[in-house]
Amino acid sequence: QCQSGAVKPDMWGRAYFAESCKGGNFSNTQYVAMKLLGKRLTYTTDLSQSGCGCNTAMYLVSMKQNSEVSGCSDYYCDANSVCGPNCAEIDIQEGNRFAWHSTLHKAYDGSGVSGGYGGWVHNNNQFDFDAKEYGPKARCIDTLKPFQVSTAFPVGAGGQLRAMEVTLSQEGSPCSVSISLDSYEADPSFKLLTKALEQGMTPVVSYWKSSDMLWMDGPGVGGGPCKVDDTPCDGAPRFSGFSVSDIGGRLLL
Repeated sequence: QCQSGAVKPDMWGRAYFAESCKGGNFSNTQYVAMKLLGKRLTYTTDLSQSGCGCNTAMYLVSMKQNSEVSGCSDYYCDANSVCGPNCAEIDIQEGNRFAWHSTLHKAYDGSGVSGGYGGWVHNNNQFDFDAKEYGPKARCIDTLKPFQVSTAFPVGAGGQLRAMEVTLSQEGSPCSVSISLDSYEADPSFKLLTKALEQGMTPVVSYWKSSDMLWMDGPGVGGGPCKVDDTPCDGAPRFSGFSVSDIGGRLLL
């Protein structure tokens, strides 16, 4: 659903950003190839109705470059071959009102490297923040209200990707929380993800649920928010206010 400039995916739904929309068959040539290397993508999300076991996602995949129709008949690809074709995937957001993951995946690496709060993350499973900072009525990000997501892809020597830096902030809050993924054993110099970002990636939003989502929102090695993935996914999440700027904040799109 698209309402008043916002995208609201229904349960089990995915929405792809496109240059144009035509009736009939899907075509990979219609999808946006957003070039975000050295830039910042910002948007507002509302996942207040998403509980344990719900996955409210916003991510980037190399759909424009995928020429396989796929088992979903829409040229969709990702690092887990959900519809058949495999490609690079950058998960800016996989989360619910209790947990949050941001993950880098080169093609054919379904696990990737993750940061955030809940389940299994990098750095020996040390969470980047906790329930006092992120969650219902938390001090920094109260997930019962909309909040802003800002993701930067800074470059280093030779124009190579240096990190993915994700910051969550909220109007009126005294603090923000952040994740920095600056190393990845499967792509040690970020050569492959640099190429994917240079070629352009398609933004996707989706909403799904599972009784086995503890990899994202479970205890992990201790301290994660959900013990059982049985909370209702009551309403559709909301994504709005998308913009692209350079790292310094100059608006580009």
